[in-house]
Order: sequence, then structure tokens, then C-alpha cells
Amino acid sequence: MGIYTNGSIFGIMMYTAGSDHDDNIITLFTKQYDMILSDEEKKEAYTFYTELIDKNDIFFKFYTECTSTYDLKSKNYMMWHPMTLKQFLDNFNI
Repeated sequence: MGIYTNGSIFGIMMYTAGSDHDDNIITLFTKQYDMILSDEEKKEAYTFYTELIDKNDIFFKFYTECTSTYDLKSKNYMMWHPMTLKQFLDNFNI
């Protein structure tokens, strides 16, 4: 049971966070669309990441379509979901 993503990427966010991880979030890059990201949009995000001087403590989220087993009556919905560096590189290094 839980929340499941279909893996489609409709947006990307790169950010840094302080030690408390909630109060000191600084968004470095964000793109969010109504459609799945194109290869050009993915390249733009990847290029932004590669041009960062300090890549330490960079976090990623992707905007995706989700379903939940908690409320079977509800429809699919969109939400930001955490993404690892490996997932980012696998999906955006085009």
C-alpha cells in the first residue's frame, strides 16, 4: 500500500537544503509542464547541472503522475517526488 508513480517526468527541480532540510531550501532550477518533458527540456536541465560549480548537497525532485492505494476512489494526481543523482543522470544525460 502507498503512493506509486508511473515514472513519467513532467517537471524537474534542483535545490539545496540546510541541515534542517525544511527551513533552508534554495531552489536552483525548476521546470514544470502539463506534458512529459521533451529531450530538449531534459538537456536544458542537465546542462544547468553540469555548469554548477559546486555540485555538493544538490537534491532533485521530479514532477510526476501518481496513484494511491489509500483512497481507491480518487483519480491520478500530480506531485513532486524525490529523485536520486543516479536517476537524474540516467534520465537527463541525453
